[in-house]
Amino acid sequence: MLARRTIGLDPRPYRDEEFWLNPDMVMRHFVDFSTRDADSEDTALALIRSLREEWPLLKYRRDANYSAAVAFHQEQANCLSYSAMVVSLMRHAGVQARFQRVEAAPEWDLEGSSVVASLHINAIIFQEGKQLEVDWLPRRNPSDYERRFVLSDDEALAEWHNNLGAEALLNNDLPLAFAELSRALRLSPKAAHIWVNLGVLYRRVGLDEHAEASWLIAIEYNQRQLQALSNLQRLYLAQGRAQLADELSAVIAYYRQKNPYYFYFLARQAEKENHLEEALRHIKRARRMHSDDRFDRLHVRLRERVMEARESS
Repeated sequence: MLARRTIGLDPRPYRDEEFWLNPDMVMRHFVDFSTRDADSEDTALALIRSLREEWPLLKYRRDANYSAAVAFHQEQANCLSYSAMVVSLMRHAGVQARFQRVEAAPEWDLEGSSVVASLHINAIIFQEGKQLEVDWLPRRNPSDYERRFVLSDDEALAEWHNNLGAEALLNNDLPLAFAELSRALRLSPKAAHIWVNLGVLYRRVGLDEHAEASWLIAIEYNQRQLQALSNLQRLYLAQGRAQLADELSAVIAYYRQKNPYYFYFLARQAEKENHLEEALRHIKRARRMHSDDRFDRLHVRLRERVMEARESS
């Protein structure tokens, strides 16, 4: 398997995962105390109320890739470690709980024009025939541009190793990144976004054929994986494979035209360059495609700036 091939890096162990979801004694006591007076159908809600009362100012940290118990005691987490804590507590309370991955539409960074795939993890609890999402961050309006996948525990654990691998990539700890990403793909071999990260690692160490293969696998599992498409297009340009690069550019353009966040990016870019009329056209198109508070705020600002510019001319 590609993800298991050595790349000349010193072998490194991946993070110990044995106790990733295990509730410790303090957590079990918290569950028992929080649900002591609750009927069976109210167990989940009683536990959620206790969590909110216990940690009204729970701190979000993007790099807090903790186990359930560490997140519980540190009172800080990212979306995955928070969800792990919720799943662990709920299961101890006898409530069926699963992880869910939420894939939002790709967005573009204004400075680097790089595509950013927004992946979010939350928890789902099932009780008395009802399904409830337990989320930390307020969610934007769901739409056709957002897809949800209920995960197995192995797939959720793969997301944890992927986070650790991405963090190691940012820190340029390539042996650790390879160990974590390889483990993630053994747990969830069809996770396109993890193949993207592995391809980035291969590209960084100069193994372009491995990088290409990783991104092609990512596209095989998710044809809309714009990070993989963009990375491949840049690789082909660098290699002088102009025809393949042009073909990918057309595919990328096709998906961009269907994405309201691309027109939001164009609007912000045009505003930065003081092309206000053009920016207003782009943001109007984004708003016709989807509802997002950021679109509304930018539309109001641009409309006011355009009116001021017309009045002063």
